[in-house]
Amino acid sequence: MKYDPTKHHRRSIRLKGYDYHNAGAYFVTICTKNRECVLEDPIINGIINDVWQALPLWFPTIELDEFVVMPNHTHFVVWNVGTPPAGALDTDVLVDSNADGAGKTDEGKPRPYAIPQPQKINLAPTLGDIVGTFKSLIFKVYLDWIEINDPSRRAKFWQRNYYEHIIRNDHELNAIRQYIIGNPINWKDDRDNLENLRKLPPPEKVEEYLEDIEELPSNFEGKLSS
Repeated sequence: MKYDPTKHHRRSIRLKGYDYHNAGAYFVTICTKNRECVLEDPIINGIINDVWQALPLWFPTIELDEFVVMPNHTHFVVWNVGTPPAGALDTDVLVDSNADGAGKTDEGKPRPYAIPQPQKINLAPTLGDIVGTFKSLIFKVYLDWIEINDPSRRAKFWQRNYYEHIIRNDHELNAIRQYIIGNPINWKDDRDNLENLRKLPPPEKVEEYLEDIEELPSNFEGKLSS
């Protein structure tokens, strides 16, 4: 079956009756448009990782869990805990956490891009707020880098929708964490590997990413959301 972007990933299916402001843990997968393997680029990869680490500046009531960037998608677990950690609303803490705008890499070298400071914070975000800010910040930082360094590049690369799953218990959480950790090792068999997409259509639901994990319950269910 040939992949047709006009037929896939245009739905917006959310869990009926669920308040996405609720505290809890969420498993999220975001893919690139047409599953293009653009996230291996060092600049894009670095920006994605740095924006992920910076997200609590915009949303002090979230906590970050497992996270991985693959060639054409990213998986992560994020917690919406409802109460800001101590000091999270201290303006000086927000500014000092990235005072020079660009900061430095783990090797101590200056980053070639700047992660912006939040103009406002959201203490009651929905999952859509969190994912939307994550995607838009990555786009903004990468676009700024492109305009200075390589105007020939294309800035947009995310697909419109994302996969989501509300994690209901520790059993699911541990299985999902292990899946995320093992994703790079298992790239050859990954559902989003272009070699495999020539044989199978892209996943319609998030549980398709995890169907080989025997520890997950039979009623595991996720959604594709806008």
